[in-house]
Amino acid sequence: MNETTNSHWRKKMMVITVLAASFLFLFNQFLLITAFPTIMDEFSINATQVQWLTTSFLLMATMLIPTMGYLMSRFSARALTMTALACFVVGTVLSAIAPSFVLLVSARVVQAIGAGMMLPLVQTILLHVYPAEKRGYAMGLMALVINVAPAIGPPISGYIVDWLGWRSLFWLVLPLALAIFVLAAVFMQNVTEQKSVKFDLLSLFLTVVGFSGVIFGLSNISVAGFSSAIVLVPLSAGFFAIAMFIWRQLCLDSPMLELRLFKLPLFVHGVILSFVISILLLSTETLLPLFIQDVQGRSAFSSGMILLPGTVLLALTSFVSGKLFDSFGGRALGLSGYGILVLVFTVFMFMGDQTGIPLLVVCFCAFMVGIGFTMTPATAIAMNALKQAELAHGTAIANTIRQFGAALGLTVLTTLVSLNANRSDIDYVEGTLAGLKLAFGVMAILALVAWVLVYTAKEKNARQQEQ
Repeated sequence: MNETTNSHWRKKMMVITVLAASFLFLFNQFLLITAFPTIMDEFSINATQVQWLTTSFLLMATMLIPTMGYLMSRFSARALTMTALACFVVGTVLSAIAPSFVLLVSARVVQAIGAGMMLPLVQTILLHVYPAEKRGYAMGLMALVINVAPAIGPPISGYIVDWLGWRSLFWLVLPLALAIFVLAAVFMQNVTEQKSVKFDLLSLFLTVVGFSGVIFGLSNISVAGFSSAIVLVPLSAGFFAIAMFIWRQLCLDSPMLELRLFKLPLFVHGVILSFVISILLLSTETLLPLFIQDVQGRSAFSSGMILLPGTVLLALTSFVSGKLFDSFGGRALGLSGYGILVLVFTVFMFMGDQTGIPLLVVCFCAFMVGIGFTMTPATAIAMNALKQAELAHGTAIANTIRQFGAALGLTVLTTLVSLNANRSDIDYVEGTLAGLKLAFGVMAILALVAWVLVYTAKEKNARQQEQ
């Protein structure tokens, strides 16, 4: 009995450790958002350039995640977790001391190596620890981390940046990372079976060229124009590499990513919805502080405090939505959540420099409730469509698409803002506001498309797909 109790306790501590690691990685991913205006001034860069501090993080994580299906088959969960945390610690120190913008971006890439390893790893661990009938609860825990960590970054960092400067953000994160490293060394154990599998270097090369080419090409539009070679060449190379990657995965007996899972309708449904949610969440959390600080002229601290109440609501909503999904399914939650998001983005389109703080707080709170209602069902639907043996590849695919969606959406929408902000016929503030309204309009359309997708989908119990 004591041995059983001890084993249960160690499993609990392992879950807490990997959730804490994921929370810290995602918290750090969006930590610099409210510091963007300060960093832009210090390094004399524009909005399109500064967003690379987030986009580079997302891009590296996106390129690494597809390898996790192989890595989780080849190496133990303990070894991968320790490696991820070590990379994160090194990247954090390098970020804190970076003397230039290029080196700061490079240090963020080192951090992202850890994040890219950790995100699919923690999801796989949760899905192995919790049985199928409790996967809504497990995905609720994961959604709590995925949603709340990035959301609480801007409010906290806004206060710290105003008082201590942006470099202190990394010094404050460092002891937390070291503490989690110690916990992982004590409590981590393996939950997956290892086997000898061949690693396909060509597939990795194609993912690097594909994802980085598309993002790099799109990010150059605001600087060089769509018809320039610096846009068209990387875009063409990127899309070609992605197409070749897909073709190669379907031809290999042991692919890096098992794309044949897209034959499962419920998996596709959940992955598409997660893709949309990732765009809406990251883009809103990046653009709204830009509106509050650059258009309305408020401080980073004010920006953070405006976002803080929504963070609390998101934490509650994410956890509750997992329970509701287990009981009632995802359709009602999805319709409610996306309906709220459509309304919020419509209101955002009509905001101006005189918009009051109460309206901003209410709208962001509603936005976070909408995200909480949509994220958990989307993830649970996708994962419940898979058999136990397919979970490693399924989580890698879902996280790859989620991360790439966030990077792609952020790049496109910040480019729209920059194109308008740099117009010669209006001043910077007026142009930025016009670009933000256009970006919010695009997100309203995306939320509406997702609502229609949920509405037209047949109501099914995803657990019926298990085994």
